[in-house]
Amino acid sequence: MASERGIQEAVRDREEYPLLRGQGRYLDDLPVAGALHLALVRSPYACARLRRVAADAAASQPGVITVITGATLRKEVNPIRALLTADEDCEYRATDWHAIAPDRVRCVGEIVAAVVAEDRYRAEDAAARIEVDYEELPAVPDAAAALQPDAPRVHAELSDNVLFRVRRRPSHGREAFEAAAVRVRGTFRHPRVAGLPIENCGAVADYHPATDELTLWSSTQIPHVLRDGLCRCLGHPTSRVRVIAPHVGGGFGTKMQLYPEEVIVAWASRKLGRPVRWSQDRMENLQAGFHARDIVVEAELAADASGELLGLRARAVCDVGAYSAFPLTCALEPHTVATGLPGPYRLGYFAYEGYAVATNRYPQGAYRGVGFPLGPLATEGLMDRLAHRLAVDPVALRLKNLLHPNELPFASASGARYDSGDYPRLVQLALEQAGYADWQARRRQARGSRRRLGIGMACFVEPTGMNRAVYRKRGMVHVPGFDAAVLRVTPEGALEAALSTPSQGQSQYTAFRRLVADALEIAPELISVKLGDTAATPYGSGTFASRSVVAGGGALLRAARRLRARLEDLAAVHWGLEGHEVAYAAGAVRRADGAAALSLRELAEIAYTPFQELPPDREPGLSVAVAYDPPGVPFSAAVHVALVEVDICTGRVTPQHYVVAEDCGPMINAKAVDGQIRGGVAQGIGIALLEEMVYDASGQLLSSTLLDYLVPGSCDVPRIDIVHMETPSPVTEGGLKGVGESGTIGAPAAIANAVVDALGIECTELRLPLTPERVVALLAGEPR
Repeated sequence: MASERGIQEAVRDREEYPLLRGQGRYLDDLPVAGALHLALVRSPYACARLRRVAADAAASQPGVITVITGATLRKEVNPIRALLTADEDCEYRATDWHAIAPDRVRCVGEIVAAVVAEDRYRAEDAAARIEVDYEELPAVPDAAAALQPDAPRVHAELSDNVLFRVRRRPSHGREAFEAAAVRVRGTFRHPRVAGLPIENCGAVADYHPATDELTLWSSTQIPHVLRDGLCRCLGHPTSRVRVIAPHVGGGFGTKMQLYPEEVIVAWASRKLGRPVRWSQDRMENLQAGFHARDIVVEAELAADASGELLGLRARAVCDVGAYSAFPLTCALEPHTVATGLPGPYRLGYFAYEGYAVATNRYPQGAYRGVGFPLGPLATEGLMDRLAHRLAVDPVALRLKNLLHPNELPFASASGARYDSGDYPRLVQLALEQAGYADWQARRRQARGSRRRLGIGMACFVEPTGMNRAVYRKRGMVHVPGFDAAVLRVTPEGALEAALSTPSQGQSQYTAFRRLVADALEIAPELISVKLGDTAATPYGSGTFASRSVVAGGGALLRAARRLRARLEDLAAVHWGLEGHEVAYAAGAVRRADGAAALSLRELAEIAYTPFQELPPDREPGLSVAVAYDPPGVPFSAAVHVALVEVDICTGRVTPQHYVVAEDCGPMINAKAVDGQIRGGVAQGIGIALLEEMVYDASGQLLSSTLLDYLVPGSCDVPRIDIVHMETPSPVTEGGLKGVGESGTIGAPAAIANAVVDALGIECTELRLPLTPERVVALLAGEPR
């Protein structure tokens, strides 16, 4: 593990300086000589048959190189097809998603034609001249409609609109659940949302006919996996495709899917022998940037008369849109909802059904937290109702049922294994930081006024750095589940590290330099880190699901340990000593008798020059490669507490104060950790109060601009206080855990519970976001 000094001291983020000074090199900053530009024609209909695509007027425009239609592309490009292996509990149906629709569109925003021109202006002007004759067909606007027996089929070859289903119906504990003294039920609706990274998606493809090599620059989180998917579509060898992720202006999961546009630019570059560039505008990003959530959970929580939990039963319906996305498939949300629902509680029974339902909406992908926010949203909401029913304090009820440290590791009712933590202590830390007694006093004082105060709590666990076993169990065959690192001493005695986990601004370069510096006891300035280039980094999964430090950092720590052994062995050979007679420390190998020492530079000279004769079984050079599959899944945990003000006349909700008690294991860079949490909380507040992708009954997207899709500004986010525990995981290198999604997972539940508390009502159906209209309706007991 990195030293205590390295973990605890403040780390200066060198990588942020060029970005703050406008010196970053994002996708649109790349100077690709002679690049052509791609513009797209998208369907205005949710469901329609393509009768005719007339492209002659566009093709004849000055500066237009070619017009691409689905009929052309279908002959040379395979559709995007995400596979999943099912077991006896699951059923999955794959879909074929053509990069350009050849004969039918299934959602607003689906691509029906593309124009390649000398510049973007000419490309977009020409695209406006393409005439498409649509035969509009009945649309399936939402999951509820899709599940009706007489609903149109989004994919005619399938018998219904359910693309994925999972069922878990254990027999153990069912009788106690059914006979419970108290059962509370509720329905929880999480809106369809957009990730909205500051930098929209984009790609630049450059094909070299002489070598049959294709380079794709993409604003992606998964360079290696993206290359796999791209090559499946193009039929091109992966050995001759290079994917590079330059500076990325935020991803949040929305950039870990294979986009149809990436397939089109790659094919066009290969066809034309020139670079081709595509860049989303904000309206395209909202319309066709992969949405997330859109989940309804119906849940029932059971307890005995003393408040001891007996079990949880839930059903989740996820509207996944028209197609199953590569690589995670549409099974992503139903699986993660199931993992998150039991929370950090001692549950004896957990029954679950999850459905991924096809509709004529744009396809779903990953977004920060994926289905996990539904866990605390539903379970914590039911905990508050249970406390009300039993007339006990909601904090006391939680403390009664939270797992204790001596019960860990614990096999959760969901099948997950919680490895470490102290959940009751997190509750105490959160309440102490908040000044809970003062909050309660203020709430009592505001009870009879127009502006009431409410307190909401959310306790949850977060699986981080998920390994091959998790993805194998889920059947997600396109996700490697491991990550890798290469660590090399250069001939000058410096260090180079290359990892499979690219960065989207999470301070990874700083974190990885710190890990290597502490492991090898050298200055961080001696270490360079390479990320985001398939030609320069080892194969691995990428950056998502709070895995980079756990999997990438774990690989790096193992590599550093092996490198230390290589350095000791090299020095022993040089001195003619046995291995136990030398030891590495403080950037050098020293003889045990103290007679001599070799620095990294001196060891590099021995390894890289021919003057030192090495035994036949020793290789020259100083490079170590490690592929790391964490032996277990480390679970971070957190408790969020929110204080909100609700104007009962207007329905306006104003967050007043927010507290997070977080246990994400040993922190490499506390400043970066706090930044991750605060940013996640801000996104969660937006989901709780503002954000919603709204479709009408015909499948038209109504929130297609930032005038309609509301996001929180700095004035909408209250003071956020954070207090930490650092419980090392026993299942990872260095005890490391992840933290990337914690803020977003807990915030919607904490805010929603605070609003319900302020209103003083028993809420059986909760629908986010809690807009003023919905808050007023809740108070009046009206349907939302």
